[in-house]
Amino acid sequence: MSSISNVLNKTAQAVKPMSRTLASAAEKMVNISINGRKIQVPPKTTVLDAAKANGFYIPTLCYHPRLPIAGNCRLCLVDVKGSWKPLTACTTEVWEGMEIETDTPAVRETVRSSLAMMREEHPNDCMTCESNGNCEFQDLIYRYQIDAQHPVRTLLKRKFDKTNHSITEPCYSPFDNSTFSIARDMNKCVKCGRCIRACHHFQNINILGFINRAGYERVGTPMDRPMNFTKCVECGQCSQVCPVGAITERNECIEVLRQLDSKKKILVVSTAPAIRTALAEEFNAEPDFDFTGKMVAGLRKLGFDYVFDTNFSADLTIMEEGTELINRLNEGGKFPMFTSCCPGWINMVEKSYPELRENLSTCKSPQQMIGAVIKSYFAKKINAKPEDIIHVSVMPCTAKKGEAKRPEFAKNGVPDIDHVITTRELMTLLKLKKVNPAELQNEKYDSPLGTGSSAGNLFGVTGGVMEAAVRTAQIITGVENPIPLGELKAVRGLEGIKAANVPLKTKDGKDVNVRAAVVSGGANIQKFLEKIKNKEVEFDFVEMMMCPGGCINGGGQPKSADPSIVIKKMERMYTMDKQATLRLSHENQDVQQLYKEFLKEPNGHLSHELLHTHYNDRSKAIQDMSLHQK
Repeated sequence: MSSISNVLNKTAQAVKPMSRTLASAAEKMVNISINGRKIQVPPKTTVLDAAKANGFYIPTLCYHPRLPIAGNCRLCLVDVKGSWKPLTACTTEVWEGMEIETDTPAVRETVRSSLAMMREEHPNDCMTCESNGNCEFQDLIYRYQIDAQHPVRTLLKRKFDKTNHSITEPCYSPFDNSTFSIARDMNKCVKCGRCIRACHHFQNINILGFINRAGYERVGTPMDRPMNFTKCVECGQCSQVCPVGAITERNECIEVLRQLDSKKKILVVSTAPAIRTALAEEFNAEPDFDFTGKMVAGLRKLGFDYVFDTNFSADLTIMEEGTELINRLNEGGKFPMFTSCCPGWINMVEKSYPELRENLSTCKSPQQMIGAVIKSYFAKKINAKPEDIIHVSVMPCTAKKGEAKRPEFAKNGVPDIDHVITTRELMTLLKLKKVNPAELQNEKYDSPLGTGSSAGNLFGVTGGVMEAAVRTAQIITGVENPIPLGELKAVRGLEGIKAANVPLKTKDGKDVNVRAAVVSGGANIQKFLEKIKNKEVEFDFVEMMMCPGGCINGGGQPKSADPSIVIKKMERMYTMDKQATLRLSHENQDVQQLYKEFLKEPNGHLSHELLHTHYNDRSKAIQDMSLHQK
């Protein structure tokens, strides 16, 4: 790792999953008892962690292992001998001789009372809710057998006219579908505050917060604006930790299901790198097992006519973006050059840092590249019109939904991507169609857009784009193996800000060291940009990812209470890379054939038309909205 990275690490801390793991066994143990059973735990362990580690159940709702502790739901109450009131297990640390009771009649009745009050404000629409079957509140209601005692009260509050003592028009709508990525239904909110903490802890954008007081308290945005008129980047981390269906991705699953059932058009699906690792975890595959073949078989079983790999277009991105970087080094351009494959990062630039638009690579994301190639090159291959093809993209990211709806990604009214579904929505499709990929025989992607290198697969993890680019730098610059495979360890791992020096050559043969950085998590991005702005550090090429850890931790991934789930997915990615036979983007023969038959050359005329884009200044719309509301 370079000295540049040491400078960064002094002022920026990595955003890592907050694991409540127990301390080293070498420490002096604390003797406690839970429900009469004597156990030993390390000091500074919370009661909740001690109980979970020893198989005792304590209900929780606001607690999440990857978020800072809040203790606002008051469901994890326990009786402790010597305490005059029940204590919250998630915030209370153990002490020597502590005697804990988790299931006394008083504790159980207190929990039931709290759940009953929440139940009275929660809609009776579980059967059509996005979180049905995967809802923590639903599980608690069933476990404690809470029946609805009164008609459900919704949060559609009404203004009160003090002069006439009458109720006037509604104060606000609890529904917010203003973005193409995220949907909010605050009638379902249980006020756990997880979304607020996720927005602050992971991204430091603070779009969500508690507003009003007492019975009118709810989660809202600044000035109660629709999400689209805030600085929300649509990363979906709030939806990832929401225990109910109050914040979800915008549902496109039902429309895709209709297309699969009707089969009126040619159905094409493309899958992102992080999907296969998420499915492997969901179906409990062994750590060294590549689930790709079973995923492809599952998608065919669903009814898709063609199954393509976004790893193909990740390889294509490396060719285009690498060439663009070399052209900037040779001919001059805005530095540092930022990667453009993360739509959440693009949203942040357009809303909060519009002055950096020229620093962004003009390359479309791999999702949009494969979309453009499918509706042009592939359509010609099968003698079909673009409008006769329905292209469904499966992504770990909620922001990809908004990206696909950008008007510049449609030609003659035909979008490159017709529908984007998240990993969670794919799981719903598999469930509805009664398809279990784990039971199917492995199948391969279709040709010609189904071949992808393991370098392209690394796009799913933070540092993966950088590592893939470095591997292919030799073909662009003529430097043979500038960094041998597997040795760019400076950009691997969950550290929030990383840096490395990459040796390259210019067209005139001069050796240059490209100063590269990798940043993940909005909180880290803001720290990094502040240092760039103050000219404390200088870089040539920077990979940016809004979600901590990269796409494997995207907002559309299956919800998990495993604090180490991101690390497990990252390790699986690197295992797949080691096992692969094709590990270099420029050695992808299907990409070579695409250039030979169709695109001609990277950054050429047709490549710019199909594979590159521009960016907009959306900050003014947000400012205008603020002035209007004032």
